[in-house]
Amino acid sequence: MLTDEELRLRTRKRRRLLIALVLASLLALGGVFGGRPVLHGIKAWQARRHARTAFALLEKEQWNDARKEASAAYQLWPEEPEAIRAIARFLSRTRQPQALEFWDRLEQHTRLTRADLNDEAAIALLAGDDTRATRAIRALLSGANGAVTALDQLLSAQLSIRQGAPIDAHDALQKVFDDAGASGREKLQAALLDLAISAGNESWRGEAWSWLRKIADTNDAAGLDALTVLAQTALSPEKLPENFPIAGPELSQKLEAHPLARAPQKLLAVDLKIREQPEAREELLAKAIVQWKDGPPEETTPLATWLNGKGEFQRVLDSIPLERALQARDLFLQYVDALGGLGRWKEIKELLDRDRYPLDPFVQKMYLARCNAQLGEKAAAENNWQRALEAARGDPGKLVTLAGYAEKNGVIEVARAAYDEAVAESPKLRVAHQGRLRLAQMTGETKKIHAVLAEMLPIWPNDPAVQNDEAYTRLLLLMQQESQVESRKEKVENEKSEPITNNEELITIEQLAARLAEREPTSLPHRTLLALARLRLGKFSDAMEAYASIQVSRGALTPSALAVHAAVLAANGRAEDAATELREVDVKRLLPEEAGLIETIRPK
Repeated sequence: MLTDEELRLRTRKRRRLLIALVLASLLALGGVFGGRPVLHGIKAWQARRHARTAFALLEKEQWNDARKEASAAYQLWPEEPEAIRAIARFLSRTRQPQALEFWDRLEQHTRLTRADLNDEAAIALLAGDDTRATRAIRALLSGANGAVTALDQLLSAQLSIRQGAPIDAHDALQKVFDDAGASGREKLQAALLDLAISAGNESWRGEAWSWLRKIADTNDAAGLDALTVLAQTALSPEKLPENFPIAGPELSQKLEAHPLARAPQKLLAVDLKIREQPEAREELLAKAIVQWKDGPPEETTPLATWLNGKGEFQRVLDSIPLERALQARDLFLQYVDALGGLGRWKEIKELLDRDRYPLDPFVQKMYLARCNAQLGEKAAAENNWQRALEAARGDPGKLVTLAGYAEKNGVIEVARAAYDEAVAESPKLRVAHQGRLRLAQMTGETKKIHAVLAEMLPIWPNDPAVQNDEAYTRLLLLMQQESQVESRKEKVENEKSEPITNNEELITIEQLAARLAEREPTSLPHRTLLALARLRLGKFSDAMEAYASIQVSRGALTPSALAVHAAVLAANGRAEDAATELREVDVKRLLPEEAGLIETIRPK
């Protein structure tokens, strides 16, 4: 028997239990059906937070930290637009063509901003994708999503230069100079581009030098960069142009007095003084060493690099003790280079074997391999090269560094393997493809050179240099095939063969060469390709016409260009002129087909 109060309490207890059970059921159902979206939302929010941090770090050019934040954003939520944007922007600003793939992905999720289009256009130009660069730059210049900026005009000028339109490029650069909102760095870039297209146009050249001088008078980073460019030009072995805007003594003073100048720039000023006063070289070197040898690594490293560049290896060791060199990686490597310059390979090997400085394993092994080679330890050298390759595997940047070092030291097989692996890891890595091309050129085998270029062409189908070189080597191989056919027919020596007039591939090459020469009329390689194609088609006078109205510097006259020009001269009845020109040709630097082209006209 329960009282009324006991019945009321029992009812209330049962009601609470029922409500608790219902709430628990609802929570369980919510966890099943709503937990996943909530979790996804949290991850997306975290990805956006990492992406915002990456953007800020990119603006400060803190590349390593930016890479970590962008990678963290992308790993958290690969479909988050801001995470994709962070990766694309990082890859673009660190000049990696893989960025284009991420810009494609971002465009599938959202509309690209002006900043996105700027980065996309810049990396497309670097990758040789003119079609894509044109699309992005047109969108920027349309002003559809904001006012046109100086950076947009700079990109437009670069595209015009690539397309062989210097007048359009100059007009775009003039807009940068006239833009009151353009930064000093943007005006510096415009001045350097103006210099690049001003060959033969003294008005443009004078304008560019004038702008460089104006920028150099400022106390910001662009001013310091302008002074550096002017100093490097003044120190080059070539004769200074008549309208060069500043004298050496004034330039060195401005470099030393610039508020942002540090050791690298002030050492450049010392170089200018040495150029002006060669008799004071020893005194100037001694003063520079005293000034910088006791500073932090960011000062002593430029000093060591500067001295090594002058062959002053003993001064590096005398000025920077080993214990100080161990304070920073780059300083330690300069110390090692100084020991190498003095041939002290045993000491280098001992340093590396003792792991006194924690180098990246692939760097340590490649340095050890060089020591082994210098000490005559062939087996050990081969083993360390292979270990360096294994340590760099999977990282395109490390592989390219290793390949370059191996190439420099003549270890061609290791260099080739490293470049090949870098391309496998990153198929659009231009520097790795260029390395493979250099190694192919070392062989002197046209077929191998063409094979590399044929792989590059689909990746950069609009790059004029790749188009030209692939067509040129393909034309040489066609000549080789023609020669083999003639040999099989056992033609009489010196019998004049009929010109090829119906070869469709030759005609296609001639048409490509004509388009390239029209786009870049000052390019000698394009003119050389056009002349050779016409020569093989039997159009002798047209081949000569390919060289009309072109002026090139002596340094641009490669053995290949001279050989083709001489062959064209001979075909047009100017055998004596051809023979005179061929006296300057180093036949050993010609490909077999090029040597065969001039065999009968070369003076014995």
